[in-house]
Amino acid sequence: MEYQLNVSVTGGRESLVRLAEVLDALKEYPPDGKLDEESEAYWRTRIPGWMVANFADQMSPQESRAWLRKWRRASVENRSEMEDAAGWELLDWLYWFSLGNEFWRIGGYSLRDSGEMVVTLSAANERVPMQALEWLIEKCGAKIASIG
Repeated sequence: MEYQLNVSVTGGRESLVRLAEVLDALKEYPPDGKLDEESEAYWRTRIPGWMVANFADQMSPQESRAWLRKWRRASVENRSEMEDAAGWELLDWLYWFSLGNEFWRIGGYSLRDSGEMVVTLSAANERVPMQALEWLIEKCGAKIASIG
């Protein structure tokens, strides 16, 4: 990966500590490309409980197909609302932090005295789909200040 992106995150001390806690778990043992029921059970014990509580329940195949049919018929604006309402399922979210994600990897992070954290991503190019990271930051109670 040839690009490096620095995501500047602001928030209270507790928010940044929470973010560091999840990033440490993901960085120490990054999920491999095989994300199944066994790996889901494992990650439910690795990620802090407060974070696990934010994930949506896994949809059944029938529920997933019905949701997708409805999503395909929806307007662009309604699609976004549907996605927000559905939330992230753990395995779908973990993919973005896994070795199977070819777009980016967590390079590391640094906490600054100013109450800021900089999360470094190693990326394949300058355009990076970061919704999973953005959601994590939001659930920790922090905000993205800048990306550069």
